[in-house]
Amino acid sequence: MNRLYIILLAIVLSSCEKVIDLDLAKTEPKIVIESIVTDLNTRHTVAISTTTNFESDNTKVPVANATVVLKTGSGLTINFTEQSPGNYISSRYRGVPGEKYTLTVTADGKSYSATSVMPLPVPIKSLEQIEISFFGETRKAVQVNYKDPAGAVNFYNNRVFVNNIKRGDYYLDSDRFNNGNEVKNTLYIDEPDLVAGDLVRVQMLTIDENVYKFLFSITQITGNGGPPTVPANPTSNFNNGALGYFSASTSSEATITIK
Repeated sequence: MNRLYIILLAIVLSSCEKVIDLDLAKTEPKIVIESIVTDLNTRHTVAISTTTNFESDNTKVPVANATVVLKTGSGLTINFTEQSPGNYISSRYRGVPGEKYTLTVTADGKSYSATSVMPLPVPIKSLEQIEISFFGETRKAVQVNYKDPAGAVNFYNNRVFVNNIKRGDYYLDSDRFNNGNEVKNTLYIDEPDLVAGDLVRVQMLTIDENVYKFLFSITQITGNGGPPTVPANPTSNFNNGALGYFSASTSSEATITIK
C-alpha cells in the first residue's frame, strides 16, 4: 500500500471533511471492508466499497453482489445478505466473548479474510459532563468512567453519537498506563462543539490489539487529536490487499444530556 492509498483510506473511513489539494495520477481502486460484530443480540452489518481517484469526489463506491460469510471458532457459519448496494446484514446473532471470528468477503472473483478475537466485556460505570478551558474559552466535554480489568491488556474504541448522529472521529483508549485502575477518559467532542440540550450516547467497544493499531494509525493520518501525519502504512487485518478492518467487540453504552 503506498502513500496515496493511506490518504484515500483515511478519507473513506473518516467522516471528517478535510480539504486536500494534490496532483496525483490515477490509481487502481482498492476494496474497503468495514465490519464490527458485537455481543449484542442484533443483526450485524458489513459495508463494502472501493476507493476512488483524487480527481473524483472521493465518495464511496459500493460493491454489490459480494458473498459475505462469518465463521465462529465453535463452528457456526453465518451468511450475510445484501440489504442495499455495498451493505450486507446478518440474521440476529449475539457474539461470544473469548471466541475467534473469521469474516470472509468474496467480490469480483477475489476473497478477503480477517480474524478477530472478541475480548471480555468492560462496562461503562457512568458518563459525566466536564468543562475544559482552552485559551480563555470553556468547552463542554464528556468523561467516560469505567474500571479497567487487571491482568489483561485492553483496548477500547468509543463511538460517539450526538442527538443520534454518529460523530466521525475515533476515540481510542488503551490500558497502557492504567491497567487494573479506575479510569476517567475524557472525550473531546467538537465540530460542532457540544451545547446545552445535546443528547450524547457513548458506545464503548473493547477491541483487539490489531484493530487498535489500525484505527490509531488512521487517527494519525486524519489529524484526529493533532496535526495530520503520514506514519508507517496502517496494516488492515484483512488479507489480499483489502483496506478497512473487521472487529469482534463487546459493547457497553451510556447516555448523558448536556447542561
